[in-house]
Amino acid sequence: MGYKINNQEYQLKEKYTLKEWGEILKLLSVNAQPQDAIIQLLVEDKIKQLLNLILDKQVDGELYEEDIEEISRAIQDFFSRKTSLIKNTQISSSNSTEKSNKQSKNLKV
Repeated sequence: MGYKINNQEYQLKEKYTLKEWGEILKLLSVNAQPQDAIIQLLVEDKIKQLLNLILDKQVDGELYEEDIEEISRAIQDFFSRKTSLIKNTQISSSNSTEKSNKQSKNLKV
C-alpha cells in the first residue's frame, strides 16, 4: 500500500530500529490517539519529521493541504500496525516506574 505525497510515492517501512522508535515516541505523546497526534504534529510543525521516520524514504519539498489525506492515511496505517508495541511500551514503562517507587520506599526504611 503506497502513499502519494507531494507527487512522490512512499511506503511505510517494514521495520523500525529501537533508535527510530525512541525518536517516534519523543515526537508523539504516547497517550495520544492517532487523530490527536496528527493535529499535535501539525500544530508543532513536526509532521515531516514523523513521516521521515515512518516512511521508506525522506519526504522532499513542502507539504500542502492537498497532501493531508495521504499523510493522515500513512500515519493511521502506521498506528494501526504498531499500536500493540506502543501499548507494550506504556505497560513496561509503568511497571518499571512502580518497581522504582517500591525500591525507593524500601530504601527509606
